[in-house]
Amino acid sequence: MNIQLPPAQPPLQQWVIEANTLNLQGEHRLLYELLRNFHNFNREQCAKLRDEGYSSLSDLVNWKYKDIRSLLENLSNRPTTRGGQQFGDRRIKELQALSWYLTDRYRRGLSFDLDLYRQEATAYISFAEIDSEIKGRSSGQTRKI
Repeated sequence: MNIQLPPAQPPLQQWVIEANTLNLQGEHRLLYELLRNFHNFNREQCAKLRDEGYSSLSDLVNWKYKDIRSLLENLSNRPTTRGGQQFGDRRIKELQALSWYLTDRYRRGLSFDLDLYRQEATAYISFAEIDSEIKGRSSGQTRKI
């Protein structure tokens, strides 16, 4: 008797295992995948963002550039025993870029095309910085050097 076995499945990526364990679905799963698999946020950074109320793509819409930096710098300066979590400058800029991209797409009535985001992620960091500079100037704020 000859038994045919189905082809072996590739092992699941770590972020998939974690997302399944957390029972993440829809936008929550998409955000987790972007942060863990594309931007290389660690599990603790993702958990801290969820704890702070940022667990889905829609949660990032209209999150202000300066508020993102302020929250993540405050979390980085807080001891881990008091709920702190380290976010470096690069992680902050990546989250600012993602928030800017999602907000821009939302305001223009466009879908959250994550493939487009992945292709141009570095450019969105610059777009978010430029937009913040323009808004800062129009509100009378100046950038500290």
